[in-house]
Amino acid sequence: MTVKIHTLSFLLFCVLSFNSIFLYSQKPSITFERLGIDQGLSQSSANCILEDENNFLWIGTQEGLNKYYGQNFCFEIFKHDLVDTNSISDIWVYDIAQDKNGNIWIATRYGLNMLNPKTRKIKRYFQDINEISSLYNNEVFSVFVDSKGGVWVKTNDVLSLLDTTSGKFTHYEHYVNYFNTRSQTRFPIIEDKNGLIWYGTVDGLNSFDRNFEQSKRYKFDSANPFSLSNNFVTAIFEDSKGTLWVGTQDGLNKFNKKKKTFERYYNIPGNENSLVNNSVKAIVEDNNGMIWVGTDGGLSILDLGNNKFYNYRNQANNPTGLSNNEILSFYKGSSDIIWIGTNGGGINKVDLKRKKFEIYRREAGENTLNFSSNVIASFFIDRDSLLWVGTYGEGLNIYNRKTGHIDIYSKSTNPAIVDDYVHAIGEDSDGKIWIGTRNGINIYDQEKKTFSLIQDYIPTTAKHLNLNSNRIYYFLEDRNKNMWIASERGLIKINVKTEDIKIYRKNFRDSLSLCDDRVYSIIEDNEGFLWIGTTNGLNKYDPKKDVFYQYKSKLNSVNTISHNTIYSVFEDSEGIIWIGTAGSGLNKYDKKSDTFVYYTEKNGLPNGTIYEIEEDNNGDLWFSTGRGLAKLDKKTNTISSFTNDDGLQGLEFNNGANFKSKDGELFFGGTNGFNSFYPELIKYNENKPKTVFTYFEKTSTDGGLSRMYLDDIKEIHLSYKDHTFKIFFAALEYTKPEKNSYMYMMENLKDEWISLGTQSFKTFSNIPPGEYIFHLKSSNNDLVWNEEPISIKIIIEPPFWQTKWAYVLIILIVVGSIYYFIEVRTRKLKAANHILREKQSAALEIARQKEELTVKNKNITDSINYAKRIQEAMMPSEYLFNKLLPESFILYKPKDIVSGDFYWITEKNNKIFVAAVDCTGHGVPGAFMSIIGFDLLRNITKEQGVEEPAQILNLLNEGVTETFVKNADNQQVKDGMDIALCVYDKENSVVEFAGALNPFFLIRDNDIISIRGNRFSVGMVDKGVQHKFEKHVIPVKEGDVIYIFSDGYADQFGGPFGKKFKYSRFRQLLLTVHSLPMRKQKAFLDENIISWMGELEQVDDILVIGFRINKL
Repeated sequence: MTVKIHTLSFLLFCVLSFNSIFLYSQKPSITFERLGIDQGLSQSSANCILEDENNFLWIGTQEGLNKYYGQNFCFEIFKHDLVDTNSISDIWVYDIAQDKNGNIWIATRYGLNMLNPKTRKIKRYFQDINEISSLYNNEVFSVFVDSKGGVWVKTNDVLSLLDTTSGKFTHYEHYVNYFNTRSQTRFPIIEDKNGLIWYGTVDGLNSFDRNFEQSKRYKFDSANPFSLSNNFVTAIFEDSKGTLWVGTQDGLNKFNKKKKTFERYYNIPGNENSLVNNSVKAIVEDNNGMIWVGTDGGLSILDLGNNKFYNYRNQANNPTGLSNNEILSFYKGSSDIIWIGTNGGGINKVDLKRKKFEIYRREAGENTLNFSSNVIASFFIDRDSLLWVGTYGEGLNIYNRKTGHIDIYSKSTNPAIVDDYVHAIGEDSDGKIWIGTRNGINIYDQEKKTFSLIQDYIPTTAKHLNLNSNRIYYFLEDRNKNMWIASERGLIKINVKTEDIKIYRKNFRDSLSLCDDRVYSIIEDNEGFLWIGTTNGLNKYDPKKDVFYQYKSKLNSVNTISHNTIYSVFEDSEGIIWIGTAGSGLNKYDKKSDTFVYYTEKNGLPNGTIYEIEEDNNGDLWFSTGRGLAKLDKKTNTISSFTNDDGLQGLEFNNGANFKSKDGELFFGGTNGFNSFYPELIKYNENKPKTVFTYFEKTSTDGGLSRMYLDDIKEIHLSYKDHTFKIFFAALEYTKPEKNSYMYMMENLKDEWISLGTQSFKTFSNIPPGEYIFHLKSSNNDLVWNEEPISIKIIIEPPFWQTKWAYVLIILIVVGSIYYFIEVRTRKLKAANHILREKQSAALEIARQKEELTVKNKNITDSINYAKRIQEAMMPSEYLFNKLLPESFILYKPKDIVSGDFYWITEKNNKIFVAAVDCTGHGVPGAFMSIIGFDLLRNITKEQGVEEPAQILNLLNEGVTETFVKNADNQQVKDGMDIALCVYDKENSVVEFAGALNPFFLIRDNDIISIRGNRFSVGMVDKGVQHKFEKHVIPVKEGDVIYIFSDGYADQFGGPFGKKFKYSRFRQLLLTVHSLPMRKQKAFLDENIISWMGELEQVDDILVIGFRINKL
């Protein structure tokens, strides 16, 4: 039986039972998503929040009322306007409510307002001192609509009920202590399940029975511990069980309606499970029955199961934490989302839906998982269902998911492991667990519960294996019970019973050897072949022949493997081999054609780096990448991506951190913990969005732009002059509104559904006059569609000349014109025939001259093309370049057929000479100069034996100057060349550089080092002036990338304003692409300059040479 052992493995235990333990033993992990001024909110203090019957979100602030459409900058803001009576009466909004007719009631600092969202009309209510049934006071702190449609408002001294038909208020007085400070805060009003109205004041809690018009007051009594904790009541909430919760300036209260007593909750210093702060401003209940309490000092969530508070405060530099500690309001909206309004921190959105993936990580605080590190390196599940977690530099963790207990082993514990970097864990057929580190291997005996060194378990390894400082990546036991070890120093095969050991290494002279000594992964396929991923290609090992077949990436080939660095190899249940590469995506191997099919970001992968691959029980593939997780549905051949929003530990995962349990649970680890999940149990968002039109914009031929809101609009009329218009819309599902998608159909224009992706508007231009119907439907973030489209009719009126009367008039004009035209044309034909004969004669002469010029032009062009072949023959071949500098590229783009730029390379005494040369001019003159320069360089290095770059340029300068004969006026010919010359000394790990005007760039650790050449050209030194070129010596190390080039790239005109590319932009471009493979760098630079030029002409020859320093 074949046993596949992964480098990183996870212990399995039933996730459902674990989740219940997690819920009550560990503080829930909450992500707070922020909406503030930067996202379009009018002001950062959200006093109140409401989601209306159409799922629009309304937010009252200190600077107006906001209507939110679900995406950044999609806020419509209602503010006070002194000259507009249809504006709200004041910008400071205390409270909002909606009645049964859909009207929005707005309590402000100066007056009460009713907004009809459909007509956008606003009705204001103010105090009239001469009318007792008017608003009692213009400062309205709260508004509430009861179950009968009654509108209640609260001012400082009274509770009032508005008769919306008559517009008159009935005022109900309550106890007022005028010695108390009047408040400028929102007083809560609610209706309980029994129909009682409860409201808060600065003098206590009041209930009002409207049937008997009687009030009852509950107040603080210092002698009664079961009384209200404080008289200043700031929040009231009735939970799903009918329990009344009362927030005050000094504590939270739970009211027992039967006993008329209060249970108090306070902040207890030093007790993290007590109320976070005593000043309570807002209360709400979530779907799990948890009570959320907003205070002046943060958020508390009360778990009624254990009577503990879980507290959340603002943390500096935590973008997913609470934005501000002072909480003003809550709203539990659709899509299982709680909205939190803060004072100065805008809105916080908390999505209560369960994430798709479970997160395991070490976090600060009590009741958290105490792993030694969150940087995960390897995993395994043993026979006792214990989870083994290897880390980068922090040892080995053995985690019991039933009890939550974790044992940690390191090189300093007793018992100890050989090293703290645990990269590989696997099990052999005898039940022994193998632990691979950066400094050797431990063997764990599950029966004896002991660790031993491999040297003690298999004595022959001490003689044959140098395991010290050898990093172990992978274990595999094949069908013959041989243990294969992937390591940094080759592939190791051990027969545990016979203790025979064989080590496979790279042999440069043997094409049937291992591709590279660093081996990342190894599998055994269903035919008994081994597939090995290395840093320099893929191997297929035939155990019968004991040979390795190599698969390597080839430049410009579409059938070879896409990249030589192979992180993972996987065989699926259908026998298909899949390969994950570093930066070049996923490869699928076709055994029949012996070729590879690629999957990249263009196919939906979140990133080109594929770390690990697993197959779920449905046959779909999962990949960990450098930018999240991805799933390939093999039936539809489509890829889905998952990010932090879905509950990932982070976007970056680690090589080898994967495991599949026996019952199908998948594990992937990364730099901030690890995830586990059952793919078939992943719950997607099933909430269908409500699709709405928001507003409409049109642009007329004179450039005027106008906007119209579409709240209750069913039909839009346009003039033919309105040549461009936009329809804006929204999918009111707030889980991840930026990921909501849309499809539209414009009936009578194109009767088919067209995807807009996540674009929330559609632009139409120059549509012919006529009648159209725009249909729209939307989906949520998980592509669950609301299949019921919404529609709006668009009528584009034609101009007069496209009407029926215009057509009749046009026919009459055309008939008369034809008759007149025939008469006039007959008279003109005779005169035209005479002129035609004269033109034919002239045309024959022009054709003869054209033929003569064509022949001459062809002769000239043939000569230049022949010169091009001569020039190309002199320059070094691409084969020579790749031989001397395997990781290099040459971007060579002559402006004309022949070029004034040329490149040159040679090798002598284990030194590599590379030059990028720009001769005076381009075309034929430049080509002559390049031939002279090439010949002189070859003479100086080969025949004269000069190796120092500055001296080479000095001799080249003399040679160019002497080459040109002075003319009759004794004037020096002003022709020369700019050059960047590098000499790479491989033995001493240095690069020597000398340059004439052209610079030298070296990129190391994402930083660029620039060295200028001398500020004069070769062969163009003024008479009598002696210039000498300077030498620069630069030590280099592996991974450095060097660039030399002519000025053609930086001097090219283009872009949106037709300006030069410039060296500053060129430097930044090189910094961006330097980490890519060299062939991809060349392609990127070429595509970039072509895009930059656009329709402009290339102004000069372009030459860029880049090469990377290999192993020293």
